[in-house]
Amino acid sequence: MDPYTEAHLFVAAIRLLHYQKQSPPTVEEVCETLNVSVEAGLAVCRKLRKRAIVTISEDPFSIKLGIDNHLEIEKLPREQEDGDSLSKDLEKFMAQKKDMDKKVEAIQAGLQKKRQDLHSDLEAKLREEMNKMKKG
Repeated sequence: MDPYTEAHLFVAAIRLLHYQKQSPPTVEEVCETLNVSVEAGLAVCRKLRKRAIVTISEDPFSIKLGIDNHLEIEKLPREQEDGDSLSKDLEKFMAQKKDMDKKVEAIQAGLQKKRQDLHSDLEAKLREEMNKMKKG
C-alpha cells in the first residue's frame, strides 16, 4: 500500500474512533479497526508523527492518537515507484535461482565428464597392462 493511502486510512480510523468514543483512540483500537498488527500500526504512526500528521500521547497504560495536520497527507507519494516490490523481488530471486541452477548443472556435467575421462583412462591402462601380461 502506498504511503498516501496508508496515511488516509489511519487518519480516517482515528477520526471514526474519536467520533464513536468521544475520546482519542488508542493504537490498539485503530489497529483493530484496520485489521493490522499493533507493531505495524505503531510503525505507521511514528512515520505520520514525523511528518506532523498525527500526534501520539503516551500514558502509563496506553498510547493515544490524535490528528495534527491532516493536510500534510497530500505531500505523501501516491504510488510506490517500484510497483509491487514483493513480486519484483520474487521475480529477481527466481531469475537468480535459475542462473544458479544452470551453474550447478554445468558443474555437475563437468564433473561427470571428468569421471568418464578418468574411467576411460583407467580402462585403457588396465587393457594395456593386461596386453603386456599376455605378451610377457
